[in-house]
Amino acid sequence: MPSKKPTTTPAQAATLPDGIEIFRPGRHIDDQGVAHNFSDADVDGMAASYNPALREAPLTVGHPKDNLPAYGWVKALARNADGVLAITPHNVEPQFAEMVAAKRFPKRSASFYPPQAPNNPTPGKWYLRHVAFLGAQPPAIAGLKDIQFSEDDAGGAVSFSEPVSAEPSTQEPDDMSTALQAQLDEANKKLAAEKTAREKAEADAAEAKKKEDAARAESASFAEKARADRKAGFVSFAEAQVTAGRLLPKDKAMAVATLEALADAQPVEFSEGDTTRKVSPAQWFQDLFSSATPVVSFGEFAGGNGVNQAQVGAAKGKSDAEIDKAAKDYMQQHKVNYSEALTAVTTSFTS
Repeated sequence: MPSKKPTTTPAQAATLPDGIEIFRPGRHIDDQGVAHNFSDADVDGMAASYNPALREAPLTVGHPKDNLPAYGWVKALARNADGVLAITPHNVEPQFAEMVAAKRFPKRSASFYPPQAPNNPTPGKWYLRHVAFLGAQPPAIAGLKDIQFSEDDAGGAVSFSEPVSAEPSTQEPDDMSTALQAQLDEANKKLAAEKTAREKAEADAAEAKKKEDAARAESASFAEKARADRKAGFVSFAEAQVTAGRLLPKDKAMAVATLEALADAQPVEFSEGDTTRKVSPAQWFQDLFSSATPVVSFGEFAGGNGVNQAQVGAAKGKSDAEIDKAAKDYMQQHKVNYSEALTAVTTSFTS
């Protein structure tokens, strides 16, 4: 059950709007069938006598004789521009406000202490006892304005059916309070279940993202290692070609860079006789080098390869690095190509 005086904060969901009409001057018949005539002065007196510090009128469901349970309270009572008695509610249970906005209690009725009632806090004057929200009960006072919710109150303007008013009643509490509490409990359970489901979904999403990030990091690490291994293979290949005399030492870095550029290219399909081959550009480049005739031979030169025996003798005892350095120095000094420089330096070793 709600507390006797529920408290809410502005951040706690919905509430009821100000200016809810509850009563107007005129001839009205109470629940006992007794007719009462209310003048403008009588209604003015109702507004003037109301003092929440003296006795605060609750918002109820139906007309309980003990004014409980309360789902909100009347903060102020005044006549509006049309002369109709209207309330300013506060401390309203959010779930109750949501149910009113959802048209669960489309009608309302005011209960007053008559001037002569022994419990009347202002003897001699009518005093608001409670404001009842009703379900299918027919209205006693027609023509009161519908309750209007602003966008901040309930997500847009909402009109409700004709409200009602009734005089003090000895009606026993009906089953509406019990039904309301059951509905509130059900709403709370639904909210709790939705919160649990939302938290689980958020946790699952966070775990999935964590796994995705880990997989992405692992994939990136694997790709980086694969690139490093691939480059190491290209370097090894280029060094082997330099040793074999098919690639000049000065061109080794360029060969490695070329292979790296070709490595990501799509395989090429071409005809070779009666068959069709599909090979990657990088592999084709390596095959081309591997099958090429050596361009130069360092160190121990064999006969018949275009270098005379004086050069062979001069080259003996010289390392590849020494011959290569001497050739490059000669190229720079005499502005000749590498082959001419190589011949010149190997010849110079005999002089």
